[in-house]
Amino acid sequence: MRKSTFSRTELSRAFGIDVATLGTGSAGTGFSFGKVAPGVTSEPHRHDEIEAFVVLSGAGKVRTDLGEISIKAGDVVLFDPFEAHVLHNDGDEDLNFVDVFWRDGKAALDAAAQVAAPGRPIFVFSAPPTPNGDLHLGHLSGPYLGADVYTRFLRMNGAEAYHLTGSDDYQSYVVTRADADQSTPAKVARHYAHEVRTTLGLLDCEIHSFLHTMGDAAYGEFQVACFRSLLRSTAVDVSESPALFDAVTGDYLYEPDVSGLCPDCGASAGGNICEDCGAPNLCHDLGAVRSRHSAEAPLVGFVRRPELDLERCYVNIDRHLRASGAPVRILDLFARLRQRADLSVPLTHPSNWGLPAEGLRGQVIWAWPEMAFGFLYNIQALGRMLGRDWMRRCPATTGRLSISSVSTIPSTTLYSTPLFMPRCSPTGRRGSGIT
Repeated sequence: MRKSTFSRTELSRAFGIDVATLGTGSAGTGFSFGKVAPGVTSEPHRHDEIEAFVVLSGAGKVRTDLGEISIKAGDVVLFDPFEAHVLHNDGDEDLNFVDVFWRDGKAALDAAAQVAAPGRPIFVFSAPPTPNGDLHLGHLSGPYLGADVYTRFLRMNGAEAYHLTGSDDYQSYVVTRADADQSTPAKVARHYAHEVRTTLGLLDCEIHSFLHTMGDAAYGEFQVACFRSLLRSTAVDVSESPALFDAVTGDYLYEPDVSGLCPDCGASAGGNICEDCGAPNLCHDLGAVRSRHSAEAPLVGFVRRPELDLERCYVNIDRHLRASGAPVRILDLFARLRQRADLSVPLTHPSNWGLPAEGLRGQVIWAWPEMAFGFLYNIQALGRMLGRDWMRRCPATTGRLSISSVSTIPSTTLYSTPLFMPRCSPTGRRGSGIT
């Protein structure tokens, strides 16, 4: 016997309503309590489990793919796998219910077979590996094999799906490897991009478009145009802000040049990102911070850079997270970021390696926003190869595009597919060769 107790005053938000988890049964059955306030509508969602709502009190309506029905205390509503549903309280008191859900593999497969293939292409991205080393077993068993299997599954079920990736040539970690090899970043990037592509081929991992960013003449022009558009965003300011410098050499420190303790979770972290929790950092806010260039404690100075104010983006971020079916870990990450007031993330860094940031002498576009725009460019490049008119500025020519990403950094792992919205998704670390 097991007993669960919950408090109606300690509910958490899920799918736009208040929910409390009541535990999981021995046969894989899950239970939760839900409360929908008057006038509130839950967010539409679908999943692979069978689910039942047992209405305890109140009244309202349930909408599904098949229509709308009224519900009241004593009613039990059963949902098949992948059946989209929305719960609305149109009464004057709280609508309280118990949610029971369980998995039935055969029922889910039968339901999935009835789902029509989307009338738009689906692009599955695996994290572009940093070409500073060949792929190791963790990379292969994570994002690349996962994306390959997922893409093949979609195509076998009639969807027009493509697996896209490439080499993240302008990552700062390429410079670190070049220094160690007494080589140049360009030579290192070319060499390991070829190694990575060969290894994926040996794995029989089907890549429909592998983008060599350094080897595509139009890629730089595309990035400049995207960066120019980004600077016009109301969420971006160009201003002087704190930055970290080596006390002996005076070098600007970011990413592999600096390490310390994550300001969010306290774990050991590199510059600008924590591999443990996925939270960004600003380098100067790391605890027990250390420079790669000398033993002296780094110094805080100021640099004029464009920065993205996350506070101005949370409305759009929330909308995206709801639509993408992001895993709980990602939702938790953004909840924690909201608690860090005035968090603005630099979009450029002073460096000799990278795509030049227009109007900012000696600075390059940070590899992370570059990667985001690179996804769009890769779709456009694949379209050219296939004779399709997929253009970044003209989404209406193909209808709404579905993009799924399989990454290995906790802060960017998303699975977004028109077929279903999973309750959770696997996460891992970002592949970056040898760092």
